Amino acid sequence: MSFKGDPSRAVQIGFLLLLTLTSAQVAWWIAENVHYSRAVEARIASLYKEAEKAGGTMPEGALQALAEERSKRINRYLWEGGFFLLVLIGGMSVLTSAIRLDANLRRRQQNFLAAVSHEFKSPLASIRLSAETLVMRSNEPETTKLANRILADDERLLRMVDNLLDSARLEQGLHALKPEPVELPSLVAGMVDAVRDRALAHGIRVTIDIPDDVVLRGDRTALETILRNFLDNALKSCEAAEGTRIAVTVRRQPGLITLSITDDGLGFEEEEALRVFQKFYRIGDELRRTTQGTGLGLHIVKRLAALSGAEVQAESPGPGRGATFSIQWPDQNSA
Repeated sequence: MSFKGDPSRAVQIGFLLLLTLTSAQVAWWIAENVHYSRAVEARIASLYKEAEKAGGTMPEGALQALAEERSKRINRYLWEGGFFLLVLIGGMSVLTSAIRLDANLRRRQQNFLAAVSHEFKSPLASIRLSAETLVMRSNEPETTKLANRILADDERLLRMVDNLLDSARLEQGLHALKPEPVELPSLVAGMVDAVRDRALAHGIRVTIDIPDDVVLRGDRTALETILRNFLDNALKSCEAAEGTRIAVTVRRQPGLITLSITDDGLGFEEEEALRVFQKFYRIGDELRRTTQGTGLGLHIVKRLAALSGAEVQAESPGPGRGATFSIQWPDQNSA
């Protein structure tokens, strides 16, 4: 499990390292004070002996008193330092155990989500097939309307299941990319066509502005997933805010290919720009939410972008003023 996929684990590991360094500091403190006590005893004893050689007198039992004082100090240092070391080692043991339990729990959760998602795929596919059959065979407007509603809800559930499966594979490091030359114009056109009916049903116009000769070397499936989630996010934002426009643009700069999707939907505050890519993060109060989604789509986009050597960015002029989501790839075909 990577630290990027699980920031809380990185914090725990950092705290464990801090405890280790603190333990080393306590051990050094004990050793330094023991050495200092012995050095002071030796220096004072040397002064007594020099004074005695010069004709002076040494106080009776002075050397024994020095030895006893040194022994008391060393014992105190050992007891105090030992107590702190014991507490620190105990804390390290508890924290290590907690990290292992947390890792096992997360692994079981990911396995459960993957298993449940796979179980959903077959019945959802069957429901879709049945609804499509109803649409083709029925001559009754009401039946056709209900079948289309089933198809729309089924498509939404399938997108959620796909996101859960993609997230599980990314967390487990099982998503292997297969780079190949991909013509962005045809890929984007196909993905936009797939959502055009949904957009038109809500009065949303989707435009495309891409040069004809843009070829990107990347994994086709990953690119489709990125575009699907970007478009789905823009559509949900426009549907919630009654927006009417989504623009998909691609620009080629020296060494870079940038794809941007701009909508006139919900928008967000400036400080939300980085948070929107966090796993399960959604803007606003979850208990009062009216928009659909699980908070996985943009997280998957960011993880796939990182695997592809790309960077993602989110911008918005403010709530209710739309947003722009961009991804930049290095242009390997540039001279």
